[in-house]
Amino acid sequence: MFFPEQIEILQSTGNFVAGLQVLFALIIAHVLFDYPLQGEFIAKYKNRHYEGDGTEPSLLWAHCLTAHSLMHAGAVWAITGSFIIGVIELILHWIIDFIKCEGITSIHSDQTLHVLCRIGYVVGLALY
Repeated sequence: MFFPEQIEILQSTGNFVAGLQVLFALIIAHVLFDYPLQGEFIAKYKNRHYEGDGTEPSLLWAHCLTAHSLMHAGAVWAITGSFIIGVIELILHWIIDFIKCEGITSIHSDQTLHVLCRIGYVVGLALY
């Protein structure tokens, strides 16, 4: 866990600054995994509507979307120290990115939903 002291302070006192530190770390990790560390391959092939050269295996999109979501889940787990929050992130990130790829949401609402999830994780940690 990257922030054990901040998590402990947040959980024992509900300290706002400790919560902001954890939230800041979660958002930084999100930006890293959604932009430079995602890579062009995953960014394209996590979308089931992307048409590559036709030689891709079936359901490649599901593997790529799951791998991408697992990277986010791992970062959330590492920062919060909570396996359960990591699993929640895996599921929510997968759903949020899937609906973006379906054209139901835009990049702006996609990113807003991801940040709202992280705010929810911090609030959950404070109340736990």
